[in-house]
Amino acid sequence: MRKVFSMDETALFKLTHGLYVLGAQDKNNSQRLVGSIVDAVMQVANKPLVIALSCHNRSYTKSCIETNGRFSLSVICKNVNPFVIGNFGFQSSEKVDKWNHVDYILKNDLPYLKENLAMLEARVVQKVVYESNTLFLAELVACSNQNDGVPLTYNDYRDYFKNDVIKAFTQFKQKGE
Repeated sequence: MRKVFSMDETALFKLTHGLYVLGAQDKNNSQRLVGSIVDAVMQVANKPLVIALSCHNRSYTKSCIETNGRFSLSVICKNVNPFVIGNFGFQSSEKVDKWNHVDYILKNDLPYLKENLAMLEARVVQKVVYESNTLFLAELVACSNQNDGVPLTYNDYRDYFKNDVIKAFTQFKQKGE
């Protein structure tokens, strides 16, 4: 007889995810850059190199990726400035030019954090829409290692980094930026 157990969604916090800065061109102005923090990224194939990216359906950056069909990912290091996560995670690119508040570089017209562990450029080949999120399957166009270090995981963020992020972002907003 099969034993049924309850749905404790906090069990999902045990799944390992990194934190990444997602970048794209604005859907209404290719000269304007958009971005957000994401944690649901994984490699799903190696011939060709394909990754899966899940974005919340209310994300403006997600809508820009749907329009343009490409995106960038910056792999974040454990010693990242906490403001970076608040900047990309606590406000919408629809209303704020997030990239104006961080040091970044452009490669193939896509933005990357200047300080990162690795950079990936991807082209969407398929998408699946769910009630809450859209899953993009994307072929890597380019990828490179940039620096040594340990990637910041979502578990790190939840365990010890979240308060630093909130504090850094609150201070930024209080300055009236």
